[in-house]
Amino acid sequence: MPPINVRNDQQSGSARAGTKAGRTKPSRDGAAPGPHDDVMSSVDGGPRSVAPARVTMRELRRARNLRRLVLVFLAAFLVLGALNFFGGRRAHAEATGDGYQLQVSYPMTGRPGIGAPIQIQVQHSGGFTDPITLAMSSDYLDLFSVQSIDPQPSQETTTQNTVIWQFDQPPGDTLTISFDSQFQAEEHPGTHAAAVSILRDGQPSAQVRLRTWEAP
Repeated sequence: MPPINVRNDQQSGSARAGTKAGRTKPSRDGAAPGPHDDVMSSVDGGPRSVAPARVTMRELRRARNLRRLVLVFLAAFLVLGALNFFGGRRAHAEATGDGYQLQVSYPMTGRPGIGAPIQIQVQHSGGFTDPITLAMSSDYLDLFSVQSIDPQPSQETTTQNTVIWQFDQPPGDTLTISFDSQFQAEEHPGTHAAAVSILRDGQPSAQVRLRTWEAP
């Protein structure tokens, strides 16, 4: 009976055990992880929890100041609303030229849906010998819903940027035109500028500038 080489069997078993212990589980894409690959593990098999980021004192102060600023803004908005700042405040503008005096009373501030009457007064010493022609920026007029104009213009012309009215000469030396109007229901928040002019031969004789702020 030939002798059994126990040493060789033990070496073979050790080699097999070393090979088995040295095996590395491949990754999902089929490649074995390298020595620098991060391996996440936990007792229950889920991903390891990540600690929350630290917040510096500077970031805390910035957030606190931002909250204070928002509160101050809201408080100011409420106070201005209580004082009717966003309501129907009015302004007055006037100009002279070529013997004419032009005066316009108009809404300086307002909000959608409230009344916004406009009044234009034209004076000429010695009275009028010709019809009076007035022009207004059409974009500005689009802010309002005009119910009526008194007196009615005898002619009305609209160009790309301007609405032009012609009025018959009144008795005396003053023409007063009243617009029964209100802010459109649609919002046009912000500041809107306009020009109102007395035209003679197509050129402004007297002109005033208007500026109206509409609240949202």
